[in-house]
Amino acid sequence: MKTNKEEVTGIILAGGKSSRMGKDKGLCDFNGKALVSYAIETLKPLCGTLMISANYFPEKYTEYGLPVVADDVKNIGPMGGILTCLRKSQTQHNLVLSCDTPFVTTKVFQKLLDAVEKDQVVAPVHHTFLLEPLSAYYNTNVINDMEHAIKSGNYKMMDFMKSVRFKSLDIEHLPFFSEYLFLNLNSPQDMEKAQKLGL
Repeated sequence: MKTNKEEVTGIILAGGKSSRMGKDKGLCDFNGKALVSYAIETLKPLCGTLMISANYFPEKYTEYGLPVVADDVKNIGPMGGILTCLRKSQTQHNLVLSCDTPFVTTKVFQKLLDAVEKDQVVAPVHHTFLLEPLSAYYNTNVINDMEHAIKSGNYKMMDFMKSVRFKSLDIEHLPFFSEYLFLNLNSPQDMEKAQKLGL
């Protein structure tokens, strides 16, 4: 699918409790930068508008000059943040990226956009069919399906995928793929490990 930047909104998920990290994850320093800043830099080349989904310390995120959005439905995981931001999005096409995956590149999202046809969600897959719903494309026309899932009490992203027109994009064969591309930094130990690996 061919798009220009103004037709795409970037949604950065920084809204979790960060219980394993011990403090707000998106604001944690990794190699001299806050984790949230990596997500901003990754999405900015492809998105005319960016917003940050954050439920804790929203005032600390305002320094990035982007709208900060709290979940309409609290404590249901990433689905709450995605739904709230899709409701606020002014574009049909949206790219979602969790702030705890700083090694995801702009190239991943360009490939996802290129792959969109009549799909409502396009997400990368790799290794043993491991899906990455928090580094994915979402069309705003999934809002009703997501609202239905939440009303029924099912907040599992994998189950939600089955209810919409979904495409998985195998990126393992692409030249920019690495085993660390989707590495999650969920704890101080994860961050220390990534630094030791020289990432």
